[in-house]
Amino acid sequence: MAWQTVAEGASLGELKSTVGELKLPKGSKVRVVMDTWEAWAFDAPGAELVFRPFVPDGLNLVDVWGESGKGIVEMEADPAWLLAILAFIKAHWLAIIIAGFVLTVIVSFIRIMVEVVAAPTPIPAALIIIGVVLLAMMVMRKPDT
Repeated sequence: MAWQTVAEGASLGELKSTVGELKLPKGSKVRVVMDTWEAWAFDAPGAELVFRPFVPDGLNLVDVWGESGKGIVEMEADPAWLLAILAFIKAHWLAIIIAGFVLTVIVSFIRIMVEVVAAPTPIPAALIIIGVVLLAMMVMRKPDT
């Protein structure tokens, strides 16, 4: 599995989708990654409580933490459209700031990422044909008596 950036911007109010409309299947992980010089604020007791009221419909808050100069908010999708999520986040960014974190001061860039499952590698047609031929030979083989 790999993370794909689906939206980015210099602030929550400036988020722009980089992929257009995208339906997130149930269980998709969504991360809001904020470049910051105060990552410890995301590890503070009650950080989840600050973000929980602002989690859009269709997402469930999983965790909030700081790591290597980044504040990370991880959520899990319960089928939702990415554009609806971005619109909700942009509409509520001021309330999130007032609720506890002075995000406009400590955040320099924001990315929203979705964990995508890598597509399975297709089996080459030649291998399928060889497998079918070998299976047919085994079935057609006369038993030794």
